[in-house]
Amino acid sequence: MKFRSVRIQMIQPCHAHCAWCSTHKKNPVFKRLVQNSESQDFHAFYREVVELHQPEEVFVSGGEPLLSDDLPELLWAMADGPRRVHVFCSYQFSRKVMERISQLELPDNVVINHTAIYFEPERWRALTGFPFEVYRDNVRTAIAMPVKKRFKFIVNHSRLHEEIARFQKLVEPDDSCEISLKIMNDQGNGMVVDVMQASEERVFGRMSKLDQVLSDAGWSTKRPRTSIDRVAQVIQTGDVTQCPYREDPLELRLAFYRGGDGKSVLKYRYCPYFPPDFGHKFHLGCDSISKLAKNFTKGPFREHCGKCRLLHYDASRVAETAV
Repeated sequence: MKFRSVRIQMIQPCHAHCAWCSTHKKNPVFKRLVQNSESQDFHAFYREVVELHQPEEVFVSGGEPLLSDDLPELLWAMADGPRRVHVFCSYQFSRKVMERISQLELPDNVVINHTAIYFEPERWRALTGFPFEVYRDNVRTAIAMPVKKRFKFIVNHSRLHEEIARFQKLVEPDDSCEISLKIMNDQGNGMVVDVMQASEERVFGRMSKLDQVLSDAGWSTKRPRTSIDRVAQVIQTGDVTQCPYREDPLELRLAFYRGGDGKSVLKYRYCPYFPPDFGHKFHLGCDSISKLAKNFTKGPFREHCGKCRLLHYDASRVAETAV
């Protein structure tokens, strides 16, 4: 059995302090692991996982992956493997650092990913504390890089159309840019549960009009509808047994859990909608890599589907959902 996609977390501090993300809390331990070269143990294991499963896509998060000295070697090792390697980026660093990043030689299958939150100066500063002008300029610099860029927009807020128009005006995306859509910003294990519940009906209304919104912006749509529709079915019915992530090995998600003192531990899970604190533990150097696939087939992870973040759209379904 092989996973269709693999998600890995680079051990590299992230200097951003976004309100919706808690990754920066790992900065002290990430810094220590990098200084002691222990981060390389994790990165070497990621390479082993990708070589074994030969996924169609790899997603590289952090920390801030583009600041890691280990990243170029890792990406080039995957140059002839996955169809695409998505590297996540906050664009929250100095213009000088961004210029250095723009000079990196990256494989053709690399896509730099970024979630554009509102793309409006006042809201951006309130959510990140980072100067919007520097952020905007960094995005412009990235657009000139000879690799694909993907910008993700969140559907469940009322100013999506304005956000896309503002993005076009301020950074002038070219043919190297593509757009990704996310139903909701559901990080923080229900941090905005009340917003999700209040916006359920509007979200589905907006989803039905997305093609027109993107067409108005001059962008063609090539999105596969099957997975979106099946995930939407979970939200509408609360029936997690219909979720595609339960049935097929669509995704293996690996994230840092513990490091130092001779212990290198990851957490892994198979679904993007599980609570962020959930995961099985994998001890590097002790556990067999085959454990990752075996637990998908025989493991108890489906018992946790009652805590699916999609169910936050309707709190009454959390207690009623059959697992």
